[in-house]
Amino acid sequence: MITGFPSPAQGYEQKGIDFNNILIKHPSATVVMRIESSNYIGMGIYNGDILVIDRAKKLNPNSLVVYESEGRFVLGRVYSIKRTLEETIITGAVTHVIHTVKEI
Repeated sequence: MITGFPSPAQGYEQKGIDFNNILIKHPSATVVMRIESSNYIGMGIYNGDILVIDRAKKLNPNSLVVYESEGRFVLGRVYSIKRTLEETIITGAVTHVIHTVKEI
């Protein structure tokens, strides 16, 4: 037996936030990488930030990508990669940067 009145908010509950749905379009082609450098502060990317990298995303000249250079991973725009694209191994396009706000 149910007593009382139903909640006026019943049926209007919000679903929880699913970061996988928000951050990942191609699950089987997505990797994450933590930045261990302060070289990208000008891009708004700080030491300790986490990059979400989509290896299936179509690239354009302005895409921010992770690529290999001299055995190291580097961030850059496609148009600024100094080597020809045939010699450069592009890991994928950066789609999101997860930044932790640090307390002072």
